[in-house]
Amino acid sequence: MAYFWIENQNLQESGRLPQGAQPFAQVGPRLLPPQISALHQAFGQWGALGFSPGEIRAPRIWLTASSTPVFQFANGRHPQRLMQVGLARELAAWLVLLDGYMETFVVIARARAQWNVDELAHALVFMTPAYLPPELTNGASAAHQWQRTAQALATAVADGPLAGAPTEQHWKEISRGVEE
Repeated sequence: MAYFWIENQNLQESGRLPQGAQPFAQVGPRLLPPQISALHQAFGQWGALGFSPGEIRAPRIWLTASSTPVFQFANGRHPQRLMQVGLARELAAWLVLLDGYMETFVVIARARAQWNVDELAHALVFMTPAYLPPELTNGASAAHQWQRTAQALATAVADGPLAGAPTEQHWKEISRGVEE
């Protein structure tokens, strides 16, 4: 097994987990909204560096105490360079995965602060069972989860970019013709 994560804007690799890292499925139920922001920021660094963390599934993700996601790779595999669509496919799965542990509106609102409308729209294209890992789409609750996330993301994309200063961003409701 090899473990990869981003630290100080560099891709890190180790044969062992970082000190204190815990399985995502164990930490997920205890996540709070500020941690969702930190997770989005850490996940976004993969795209900024041009690497894919691979298939987004809870069993291969670990979280450090500082909310850094660590991705497990088996059989000599390692992160690949992103496809031309960037992090869109991975971001779609990331949002659906987080939606299983946090309210949808928190996951999407925090994503809007991390990624621009175009990046979120590109992720929306991949938010279907054809592209998502089976664990995120199979079963009644999983099917509802990805659909709920896709609908919320579509609404956020339709609303357009955030307006306001970074400390008080709010939605600029373009889709309804009303600006706040």
